Amino acid sequence: MSNENLDNGLFKDESEKTLVLLIVILSIISGFIAPLVLWLLKKNELSNFAKNIIRKLLNFELTLLCLCILFIIPFIGPIISYIGGPFVWIVNVIYCIMCAMAVTNSKDITLPSYQFIKD
Repeated sequence: MSNENLDNGLFKDESEKTLVLLIVILSIISGFIAPLVLWLLKKNELSNFAKNIIRKLLNFELTLLCLCILFIIPFIGPIISYIGGPFVWIVNVIYCIMCAMAVTNSKDITLPSYQFIKD
C-alpha cells in the first residue's frame, strides 16, 4: 500500500477505489441503478470519500432521470424529445468519464445535480 493516494486516507484500499471506478463506468449504461445498489449494499463499509463520490454520482443520475421524464411528457413536443434524450445521454457519458478520471486520480468530483440524497 505504498500508493500515495491511499496514504492520504481518501480510499481505504485499492479494491475500494476499483469498486467506485466500476460503479462510475457502469452508471453510463445503467443510469442510477448501479450507484443506488452500491449505496444501499455497501454504505456502511465504504470510506467517507467513496460514499461522497457515490452520493454525488447518484444525485447526478437521478437529476438526469428527472430530465428524461420531462422529455417524455407529450405536450413538450416530439422534437424536443428526440433531441433531448440523446443530449442527456451524451452529457451523462461526458460527466461519467470526467468522474472516472477523478476517481482514478483520487480527486473529489463536482457534478451538476439536485441534492436528492444528502449527507
